[in-house]
Amino acid sequence: MIDKTWLENWYESSDPWKYRSESDDLYRKTFLCNIVNSYNPKKVIDIGCGEGFVTEGITADTIHGLELSDKAASRLPSHIKRVLIPEAPYSLVLTAGTLYKEYDHVQIANWIYDSKSELVVVAGIKDWLIPYSFGTILEQHEFDYRGHLRQQVTVYETST
Repeated sequence: MIDKTWLENWYESSDPWKYRSESDDLYRKTFLCNIVNSYNPKKVIDIGCGEGFVTEGITADTIHGLELSDKAASRLPSHIKRVLIPEAPYSLVLTAGTLYKEYDHVQIANWIYDSKSELVVVAGIKDWLIPYSFGTILEQHEFDYRGHLRQQVTVYETST
């Protein structure tokens, strides 16, 4: 399982995932931000926000980023407050690319459940996502990603 030490090594250099240079990731960011912003959330948390690539495009009044890597979090845009545990309640929780077997997906799911949000947006590579239910599915989308993968985005309405 990927741990904090691995993440710190991975984030030695900026943008190790190459999100800012891949057209598919720029599309994914725009897609996710359009969905999140369409719900006009007041307080948002991005669990596993990395350097804030997606999070920086969210227009909520309050934006928190939960990130284990100190190096990644040091690169968060100034309008994103880093938290180490959710400061519930949130109007929307976002997590992208974290509910995979390589990560502590049980802990991540628990953070989502503990965030007492109205909405949860889960995004990731469809075949890699560990299935969790966070409420009633309001919308679900899929699109091609990096040539041979499918990205899935699901919006849940929770029953808080």
